[in-house]
Amino acid sequence: SKENMKHLYKIVILLFTIAGLTYSESINAQGKGNSPLLVLGVPGHFDTYTGEILKTEGFNDFEIGSVNDAKLSLKYLKLFDIIILTEVALTDQQAEIFDAYVKEGGNLIAFRPGKKMAPVFGMKDNGGTVSDGYISIDNLSAIGKGLIGETLQLHGTADMYQLDGGKKIASLYTRTGLATGYPAVVMNDYGHGHAIAFMYNLPKSIVYTRQGNYLFAGQEKDSINGIRAMDMFTDGWVDTSKNTLNQADEQMRLLTHCIEKMSSYTRPLPRFWYFPDTLQCLVTLTNDGEDSKEAEFEQQFADVDSKGAKMTLYIKETGLISKTWVTAMAKKGFELAAHFDDTKQAQDPDWKTMDSVIKDLNRKMLTKYGIANIKTVTNHWFVWCGKDSNGVSDFTAQAKLEANNGIQLDNNYAHYDNNSSAGHFLGAMGLGQGNYTGSGLCMKFATSDGAVIDLYQHLCSIYDQQYMEHKDSVGFFNSFKGLMDRSLNNGIYSYISIKAHNNEYFFSKTPLMRMLDYAKENGIPVWTAVKLLDFLKAKDEAGFDDIKWANSQLSFKIKSSLTHTGRLTCMVPYVYNGRKINKVSVNSTAQSYIVRSIKGFEYALKTVSPGSNYNIAVNYIVK
Repeated sequence: SKENMKHLYKIVILLFTIAGLTYSESINAQGKGNSPLLVLGVPGHFDTYTGEILKTEGFNDFEIGSVNDAKLSLKYLKLFDIIILTEVALTDQQAEIFDAYVKEGGNLIAFRPGKKMAPVFGMKDNGGTVSDGYISIDNLSAIGKGLIGETLQLHGTADMYQLDGGKKIASLYTRTGLATGYPAVVMNDYGHGHAIAFMYNLPKSIVYTRQGNYLFAGQEKDSINGIRAMDMFTDGWVDTSKNTLNQADEQMRLLTHCIEKMSSYTRPLPRFWYFPDTLQCLVTLTNDGEDSKEAEFEQQFADVDSKGAKMTLYIKETGLISKTWVTAMAKKGFELAAHFDDTKQAQDPDWKTMDSVIKDLNRKMLTKYGIANIKTVTNHWFVWCGKDSNGVSDFTAQAKLEANNGIQLDNNYAHYDNNSSAGHFLGAMGLGQGNYTGSGLCMKFATSDGAVIDLYQHLCSIYDQQYMEHKDSVGFFNSFKGLMDRSLNNGIYSYISIKAHNNEYFFSKTPLMRMLDYAKENGIPVWTAVKLLDFLKAKDEAGFDDIKWANSQLSFKIKSSLTHTGRLTCMVPYVYNGRKINKVSVNSTAQSYIVRSIKGFEYALKTVSPGSNYNIAVNYIVK
């Protein structure tokens, strides 16, 4: 009978406890031979972009599959520690499989699950929805600990459900910021398993928060000359009062906390840290070299070099700069790349012309300087093509064009809204300036239906012209200081990008030197855009394998083939189910590690050099 089975289950748990093991240790003693995380969905509903979130959060060992795959079965799902179900309309049969998976001990996280799954998550349908609302995380809950309790903006539709046994992790608010009384995120114990539901499509909301309103693609919305990516943030798309919170990132960390809660029932999972080494911030410096001759660059490059920093120069006119000078700067560690100029079409850029502009300057860079692969870019005036090759509106047309031409990191989203008919629609200036994309992290672009584009989005957060036109050098420095201080002291982590035009160096020199000094004082390096790109690629390429949990020891392999001077940092829970780490070994040799509190939880951090493979063993003892 069911009652007898419950008693038997309790007896089994008791026996494992007497033996000094947790139930999860017993079932994972040999490892399952596959990734711990499985993302399931269907194309067009942000299933692949969920994988991009997992990589950004450092969970590099996962698989992505389809709910319509013939191998979908209860037996198959049980091969994984945690299932992440993206927004999808399940058939009755599929819903029954997921129901049984959780009931029999599985761990399920779902984004906007259908009504068929409501009982699994301990809720019942109310029938209503909220569009482009807010959530507020309960930071007194075990999952929300350490996260921001202030309301955070979401984009898309959230369903209204009443709690019916589940526990509210986050609350749902309307577009006007009024509490609905309904949950935004729910956790429930169901049978022997556990389930967490987001009432909205989390990855979709992240994409739209970072990239803007796709309905505004190719439209002049801010009255600033030229179609730019920033046009897509007008009409209240971004709640600028939240800019200093990195609200998209905070919701991704909520997902991370959900994953780590679920892993407490199975085995601890290793992750990679956001930044190189154990840094909590990193800076890139770029220079749009439009209309300047090579002699005019000398002082700026010498000043930057004297501070131990490096800079990217985006060249618009190859006729103004010699190969000798470019070669000399490259040898010093500076990046020389292309500044594509389609301003003749700024009011209505089209795919074909923009593509020809990119190809033409790439040819000139190759012919004159021998630079064959332009990997990072800022366009002149930040011109952003919003139409695909058929002339159809597409908010990622420019991203696709750049990716098609071998570019891998884009720096065209910038904080510039001077003289806009929409006012300062990108937010406050100075110390109160934050990231209007809701993110301080570099992630790849995605299409409007969630397909990943092989191009990283790096926000140009500190833009000289924004402040030069206000004659505000103090505000220019303070905008940098605010971002760095929040990253170092408040867990609002950011990759900070500074733009310092050479023809505006008369304004930016003093505040820029202060920024470089401030970064150095805090131990934060200043890199070129391409050096950051190469680190991001190394971090994303590295993987975990053979994750095992037995006899209070977590063991796994790190596999990495891309080298970089910035080291990868592996992080694991310092405390796991009443045990804490007492030894970390790398390739059978005990090594030192550091313990850091991150967003409410303690982690052990161990750095390794990318480009090699490692066997890691982490031993835990009872506290």
